[in-house]
Amino acid sequence: MIALIAAYDKNRVIGNNGKIPWELPEDKRRFRELTTGHVVVMGRRTYEEIGHPLPDRETILISATRQVTAPHCTTVKTLAEALERADGKKVFICGGEQLYREALPLAEVLYLTELDSTFAGDRHFPEFDASDYLLEREETVAGSVPHTNRIYRKKPLTMEKVAEILSNIQKTSGIVPGLETLRAFLKRLGNPQNKTQFLHIAGTNGKGSVGAMLATVLQKAGYRVGHFASPAVFDPLEVWRVNGQPIAKKDYLRRMTTLLSNRAAMASAGETVPTVFELETALAFVTFAQEQCDLAILECGMGGAEDATNVITTTIVSVLTSIGLDHTAFLGNTLEEIARQKGGIIKDGVPVVLQSQSHVVEETIREICKAHNSPLILTQREAVAVPCFPEQGACLRYRGKDWKLSLSGAFQGQNGAEVIEAVEVLRSLSMEIPEKALAEGLAQTVWPGRFETIYPAPRVILDGAHNPDAARKLRRSMEELRASGWQGKLFLLLGVLGDKDHREVASLLAGLAQQVCTVTPDNPRALSAEKLLMDVLPFCKKAQALPLKQAIAQLLQQAGKDDILLICGSLSYLGAARQIVEEITGGGESHGATGCDFAP
Repeated sequence: MIALIAAYDKNRVIGNNGKIPWELPEDKRRFRELTTGHVVVMGRRTYEEIGHPLPDRETILISATRQVTAPHCTTVKTLAEALERADGKKVFICGGEQLYREALPLAEVLYLTELDSTFAGDRHFPEFDASDYLLEREETVAGSVPHTNRIYRKKPLTMEKVAEILSNIQKTSGIVPGLETLRAFLKRLGNPQNKTQFLHIAGTNGKGSVGAMLATVLQKAGYRVGHFASPAVFDPLEVWRVNGQPIAKKDYLRRMTTLLSNRAAMASAGETVPTVFELETALAFVTFAQEQCDLAILECGMGGAEDATNVITTTIVSVLTSIGLDHTAFLGNTLEEIARQKGGIIKDGVPVVLQSQSHVVEETIREICKAHNSPLILTQREAVAVPCFPEQGACLRYRGKDWKLSLSGAFQGQNGAEVIEAVEVLRSLSMEIPEKALAEGLAQTVWPGRFETIYPAPRVILDGAHNPDAARKLRRSMEELRASGWQGKLFLLLGVLGDKDHREVASLLAGLAQQVCTVTPDNPRALSAEKLLMDVLPFCKKAQALPLKQAIAQLLQQAGKDDILLICGSLSYLGAARQIVEEITGGGESHGATGCDFAP
């Protein structure tokens, strides 16, 4: 928490040479009671008025001209350095106009002393907008200099206001690879990322499923686990989870208000400010530190080397999932280039678990591991999940043992195998993870929007296959269903973003379907339904572009009880699609946690 202590008279000027509030005995006592045991940040003139470091607290002096060497007293040149030095502790800031102006946007609490008389002054305090604060307490003090003590607490922003601010930031900043801005931002917050150990996950596809399974296994083993996975699909707060639960709205608003205040302070100081994803990543670090997580699953947003999540230095295992061609404008045009970007999360001496895949990816990661002296663990290629008996989910035979997986799809075999290997690495690091916790975690993981059945008849499946690599895996899952005995028709609803290889995605999926509807996701980067239709028609002649609700209603009406409606593509519209299906059908049991059940 950051608190600001100041005094002013009714003309809003501070006393000459910073003598207010120090000449008021009552305020001296109040100041002492507030700050004892905490960190006090002062400007030079305020420090000189006091004349010495304050006892029973840590003092940080901000001065470019004076250096103080004393016990429990540090001199820095800027407020940002002072906040880094404070390391996330409770901070009280006091000083003149310049420090007041810089600290005001950051202050969560204001302790203000308003004098009822006029003093000759030489510094004006900037006004603060009282509508941004709640008046928590007010006390009038009589005496030689009558004054009123007021405590103001900053109001958290509303969800609507935060969404508006983030939307405006997104429009002006977009995607900006690199780590320096976030590092500078995190210093102001006391470097919360250093307070948690991480399992860091990068890859083109499978990050969400692997992360969800790992988080569930570790929870079953008794650990308090954080999980950061962006973007949100069904709930804006699901990006940040602690022990499987999205963070509370009040905590999100309180923390995001603090982050946006610090961003505003950086902007006022002329510094480069964080993007939306960098703010989301910082919120994850703050959340995991404040929630005292034992460890956290941290998923890269895009790439690895220059992804915002790669500011961390406390990785205990690096996990690399399936790597394919995606985000080529930022990551490179070949698998080797993209693999090098993803492999940028590898840290010196930290074990790496890599999902078995193409030779070029494996050799590239092997080379990076050798350069970092990092042990490499590669999953076995034969790890494939297959449907079992009705309502029993999917089975994985791996290293001579059978495992039940709750997440459906043939591609979950390699994901499950990677989790098993990662758990073995954690055990080698002296973490206690019983075999029962591993088995239960694999069998009970729920990860919405990944080959998830949300209605039984006709079966409606949601899947976030948004690039060619994911589309190939989804096609393979549908082929596995055919092989298991399913004989119904497939109806496909597809919506993608324009910066993906939508032609390849259409070619892989459209030919499987009896009928296809294309839609335009609600996303600034969306490809229009009409343009996507042109990609689909060569592979399925019975296709049309429709609004989302009309498309779902039409396909549900045409599908029989043994048929499948597959809604896939960009994750950005799956939440809206789920809601529409529930409205039309009146709701239905989600079968995502029990896996495929199409075997005869």
